[in-house]
Amino acid sequence: MKTKIIIYDPPMCCSTGVCGPNPDQTLINLQETIEKVRTLGVDVERYLITQSPQKFKENSAVIKLIQEQQLKTLPITTCDGKIVKTGSYPTFEEFEKFINEK
Repeated sequence: MKTKIIIYDPPMCCSTGVCGPNPDQTLINLQETIEKVRTLGVDVERYLITQSPQKFKENSAVIKLIQEQQLKTLPITTCDGKIVKTGSYPTFEEFEKFINEK
């Protein structure tokens, strides 16, 4: 079965990081990392809370964590439905660890 990683993003205008006058280098780097992870045969999806609230509701652990810790817990990363990281975006090495530990 193909590994599926989902990143639940905090509120922002777009997930690319290149909108507005000051591009967000963290989000630009994340997108490059995600493309690299996808070359490993991993399905990676991202959902913005403001654009896809239903996707957040589909994972009860994600909703529970947000209810307990508010939006400061975002971003939340899951691997095959299990929360593997909160509060910041994973590095490529962390993505590899999530994939190999499942």
